[in-house]
Formats: sequence, structure tokens, C-alpha cells
Amino acid sequence: MIATISQNLKSRRRTARAIDNAMAAAAIVHPATAAPQAIQIYETHNSAGVAPLTWLSFMAIGTVFLAYGLLHKIKPMIVTQVLWFVMDAVILTGVVLYS
Repeated sequence: MIATISQNLKSRRRTARAIDNAMAAAAIVHPATAAPQAIQIYETHNSAGVAPLTWLSFMAIGTVFLAYGLLHKIKPMIVTQVLWFVMDAVILTGVVLYS
């Protein structure tokens, strides 16, 4: 019985480690999904079809998630929200420059 409990704990730790690693990667990859939008704006000098209110809303709501991550010291959430804030700012700047 003790061996079964020990194996169960090891399995849970491996699963948790795998999810932690996936979360660390997702914290970087998820905000990078907005890069094609930013690239298109800056390459074409055209922001037609890009709603600034949407990106401003993403930024505003993201500050709540960032505050939560900071309060609870959740590093992946902090990284993700900082990167999203940067992407939102890059896209909003492009919209202002090229609208």
C-alpha cells in the first residue's frame, strides 16, 4: 500500500512538472500570437480593420490579470501579462501612426 501511495505521488509530481513546463512555454507563446497583426500593420503602414478599442480593452483588462499575478506571485501570469501589455502597446501605436 505504501508503494502504491509513493508511486501515485511521483506520478502527480511528474504531471505537475509537465504542466508547469507547458505553462512556462505558453506564457511566452500566447502573447507572440499577436505578432502577425503587429507585423502586418508596420509592414503595410495600414491599420484598416484593426479596432483600437479592442486592443485598449485587452490592455485594460490585462492590468487586472497582472495585478492578480503580482499579488499571488504567479510568475507565468506575470510574464504573460507583461508580454501582452507590450504587444497591445505595439499594436495600438501602429493604429495611431497608420490610421
